[in-house]
Parts: sequence; C-alpha cells; structure tokens
Amino acid sequence: MLLPLLTLGVFLSAKPPADEKVFTPCPASAPEEWTAARERLLALDARLEALPDDGDGKLGVSALRELLMSRCFEMSREEPEPVPEDVPLLGLKTWWKEGGRSWVESYLELGKPGTRTVVLPPEARDVLTLETVKPDHRLAGMLCSSKDAACAKETEAWSGRMEASFLRELERKADKAEAKLEAEARKACVNDAKPRPKRWRYTAWRSCEGGTKSFEKVLPVVRLRAPTEGWLVLRGRRGHYSFCDEVRAYHLETGAAWVSQSCSRLSLYEDAERIGRVDVETTQANRRPQVTAGALSRELLRELTWVLLLGEEGISVERARPVTRTVPAGYAIEWRERPSGITTMAGMGGGSMWFHSGQTHLSWTWFPPAKGEPLTGEVTWPESADPAENHADELIVALEETFKPGCPSSPAPVDLLDFTRPAGVSAVDAPEGVDQEQDELLTALRDWKPPPGCSATGK
Repeated sequence: MLLPLLTLGVFLSAKPPADEKVFTPCPASAPEEWTAARERLLALDARLEALPDDGDGKLGVSALRELLMSRCFEMSREEPEPVPEDVPLLGLKTWWKEGGRSWVESYLELGKPGTRTVVLPPEARDVLTLETVKPDHRLAGMLCSSKDAACAKETEAWSGRMEASFLRELERKADKAEAKLEAEARKACVNDAKPRPKRWRYTAWRSCEGGTKSFEKVLPVVRLRAPTEGWLVLRGRRGHYSFCDEVRAYHLETGAAWVSQSCSRLSLYEDAERIGRVDVETTQANRRPQVTAGALSRELLRELTWVLLLGEEGISVERARPVTRTVPAGYAIEWRERPSGITTMAGMGGGSMWFHSGQTHLSWTWFPPAKGEPLTGEVTWPESADPAENHADELIVALEETFKPGCPSSPAPVDLLDFTRPAGVSAVDAPEGVDQEQDELLTALRDWKPPPGCSATGK
C-alpha cells in the first residue's frame, strides 16, 4: 500500500495538469479591483435589507450567487451551497445578518499580507411562519404571516432572551469536553494537509475545516404571536430525595394561580437485604398535602408559555454561527479543483447531552380560549442539556418567585385538569407509581375552601 501512496505523492507534486483550476483572492496589488468588489458587496447588502420579508427568496439567492461568482469572491466555491435555493427570503436575510455577510466579506481580506483568517459560514435556519407550514401544523393558529411585522412585535424581547440562552449553551460547550474535541479536529486538519504538495495544502486544510460540524441546536427563524389567554397547567414531581408531586394551573389573562401539591421525603430501607430501596409506606405516611391560590406575573407567564410552545420546534444545524480559523503559516491562499479531485479528511462532528439523578420531568398543557385544541409537551426539571428546556426551567423559577398568595381572580379550571396527565416518575423513586396521589391533588383543588372575604372556589 505504501508504494501507491508514494507514487500518488510524486504525481501530485509534478507540473499541474491542464484541467486543474485555481482560484485566488484579490491581491493587495489590485486596489481598484478590490474597491469594485467591495462596492458590489455593499450593494447586495443594501438590496437584501430593502427586500420585504415576504418577498421572493429566489431573487435574493440569485443576487448572492451572482456576487459569489465574481472575481474577488470566487474562492467562496470552497463552501458548497451555503444557502439552499429554496430558502425563504426571511431565512436568507437572517442568515446574512447572523454570519453570511461576514463570510462573504472575509474573501476581501484573504489577499492581504500577514496572518490570514477564513470564516466558516453558519447554516441557514428553517423559517417558521404562517406561509411556511402546512395548515395542520401544531402552531398554525398562533403563527404570524411574514407580511405582518407587527404580529410578533410583543415577542421580540422574548425571542432575544431565548436566543441568548442557546448562545450560552454553545459557550458552555466550548468551555468543556467539546473544546478538546474541536482542538483535536483542528490539529487533524493541519496534519492531513502537511503531506500534500504545497499547492494543494490550503485546499486540503480548508476542505477538512469545512467538513468539521458541531450539530448545534437552534430555533428556526420564527414569527409566533404572544399567547395572552387560556390556562397553562404544569404537572409532575419536583425534587428527588425531598420532593413534591404537583398540579399547577396559571391563567394567562389574569395571572391567577392555583397550586395543589403533596410533599414528602424518600424514606430508604437500611437493612442489608433492602438497603437503598424506597420504603413506600413510610414515604407515603410523611406526605403533606396543601392547596395554595394567588397570583403571579402575567408577563412572565405569557413568555413561559411562548417558550414552551416553541421548545419542540428546535432544530439541529451543522454550524449555528460563523467560525473563524487562522490559515496555517506558509500556505498559499489558493483553492484548487480538478475532475479527479483530491482526497481530504471529511472533518469531525458530534454533539453532547448530560443528565443526573436529581432530574425529573414536568408535563405542560396550554389550553387556549374558546375550546381551542390544547397543546402539550414535557420539560426536564430543574435543568436540562436542551437549551430550550433549560430556558423554560429558568423562566418557571423566575415566574414562581413572583407568586403572591391571596384570593385568585379566576376559579380553578378543574374540568380542564381532567384532560392533563403528569409525566412519569422513576420506578426506583415510586415503585407503586403516583396515580393515586395525582388524583388526590385534583380532589384537593375541588375541595378547596376560600378564606374569609374571598368568593373564588376550586369548583
């Protein structure tokens, strides 16, 4: 096997064949050419900004590809199809602002002397608007048209906070084991390029870097109106050794809050035969049920509901944001192609998840007004490796810190609660399940007696 590899190396080191194509950046010695390219970039930037969000995406993609085929940007062919041809214009404009423009602009810097860097562009995200989903989509009734910029105006701050939570997760990954894997992948790309003929080293290195994927979770580009009515119901167990089985009902219109909970602490056997197993009888005997009513922040409640509705819409992309890489010293900046190609590493990719024994699951149900179809899901509590779930957990904590006990402004939605179910509890912690306890939580709500001067009831 060694001989054929050596022969291939000699062949590639020889005079370039006639069918070998070479693409290079604009040299610093051609300022007029560079200036003209810069003006074309600025013109495209202005054109994309001026196009309406509901416009024809193909017009934008066509203008982008026309620019990329021009002299100073033709090295962009090293990144195959950065955006699909059928991307909605709103998705293209978002991609451009979030890293596409930085990627294109980077080709104007590659021809300058000194340390050179390349930018790997982000992947274009899916778009979630009324026009991009089927009529039976679970969120169709809440989605805004891309023509209606005011529809989701109220949720812009919520979207920003949710995007920030995803960014924090990316930064957390960069600080941990993923950073080691990335460093190994980058080193492997350099090592793969070293034995190549000099003229092919940049191509081999850039191909390898481009093949390195992180498969990060992001939200689609979304236009979802704020939920302002109905009930949000959270059910399940919070806590591990000390825990509460709960039903919580929150009214989005008034902020009314009802909490029915049964709290206890796991009692464990200590004899040699059953050590570590749950003493169900003692655990049940230690339960302390209670019902509390009052009010909490409507604004935070509506934001939490919006986040929960979007949580299941998260998507995995190969690269969520632009990545900058320094070109190894001594590499000639030239992208080469020929029909026979050149073998390079395909890069590396991966993702991560984590969990611990203190996590449980909470089920949630949003009952929209006018007997609309309820939407349901689950979140991992009290923290999660999923950035959408983790953001929801943080909002639950912030929301419930605003709770003030008192006379609720709306009666408990006991009829709706019959259509909800709690998330399962580990058979290790609850060997006999918690169905009976969950039924008792609903009964306690129905039997709740208001304090003097309060007319609200649980019935």
